[in-house]
Amino acid sequence: MKVLFIVTRSDNIGGSHIHVRDMAIALQNEGHIVDVIIGGEGPVVQHYKSHGINVYVIPTLRRDISPLNDIKAFSAIKKKIKLINPDLVSTHSSKAGILGRYAAQKSSIPVIFTAHGWSFTTGKSPIQKFIYKSIEKLATPLSTKIITVSNFDNYLANKYLPVKKEQVLTIHNGMKDVDKSLIATHNRESSIVEIVKIARFDKQKDHSELIEALKDLNNFHLNLIGDGPLIEKTRVLVEQYHMSDRVTFWGRLDCVNDILSKADIFVLISNWEGFPRSTLEAMRAGLPVIVSDVGGASEAIEEGKTGYIVSKGDVKTLQHLLQKLIFDKKKRKEMGNNGRIKYENEFTFGIMYNKTKRLYQEILNAR
Repeated sequence: MKVLFIVTRSDNIGGSHIHVRDMAIALQNEGHIVDVIIGGEGPVVQHYKSHGINVYVIPTLRRDISPLNDIKAFSAIKKKIKLINPDLVSTHSSKAGILGRYAAQKSSIPVIFTAHGWSFTTGKSPIQKFIYKSIEKLATPLSTKIITVSNFDNYLANKYLPVKKEQVLTIHNGMKDVDKSLIATHNRESSIVEIVKIARFDKQKDHSELIEALKDLNNFHLNLIGDGPLIEKTRVLVEQYHMSDRVTFWGRLDCVNDILSKADIFVLISNWEGFPRSTLEAMRAGLPVIVSDVGGASEAIEEGKTGYIVSKGDVKTLQHLLQKLIFDKKKRKEMGNNGRIKYENEFTFGIMYNKTKRLYQEILNAR
């Protein structure tokens, strides 16, 4: 099997890139031929190459809408597809998904689009929703199959896009396991509870709500992992509430496993989500999780068993749940253990990989 992955941005190693990287490596290890088309030079390019993945860079394949760049990118993608001549094209992220589907269709090659969260999901501005919904309506008929990483995104596709029921299926994200030494034991003697949030500082993630919920609590230390344009705004809020000695800004980290293994609670407060990988990382590490009830964020959680789900904007409930876990070590350990078991049963990389590869084979057999 010869598979070509197409993904947009190269400046940030996000969920779609980890997904493509892990799929590409696993396919190559099984003897399949894999290529990746990516937009622009950036740290992600070397990230792929360091894992032995063949990468083609198209500088004009960018995230922002630009008619001139988009036309150039489409032409370049079409030429690369003819050169590579894959059996199957797998596209990821909105821009790559749109241009890649059109280019693959021109070469009569089956193409899959994986939606790592729709650009017209709840929480986005009305103008963004209208624009991306309109564009996706045009691109949808070109998709041999559409993979959504959450049931919520599957619902959005069926509600707003011209899809056939059998055209869309949900395959939840899956992650490779870590060494047992990187699973939290919850046996630390310290009375200070370590809380972790892994999220980029931008409009999608709501750091201010978490800070508001914690400002009147004690016995905690908050670890914020990530970078982004709103990081300084968050620093100012932390200083305003005199919390600087209780909050650490780690910046962007390529590996968060060590911090998670020493933590007690994971929190992801967001304005919108697809199916966040960071929650799976926390469950894999044996941590109880608190997530916002947006998009597919709640689909990995068993309420009251592996963690808690809180309505967006409900600071009072979030504060209550945080306080509850901060002062109940036994509950933290019990929930963390349950989350680890759920990860092993439902969200390993092997489970996701086998479902995805099975779909690839079904498409090729049908062809």
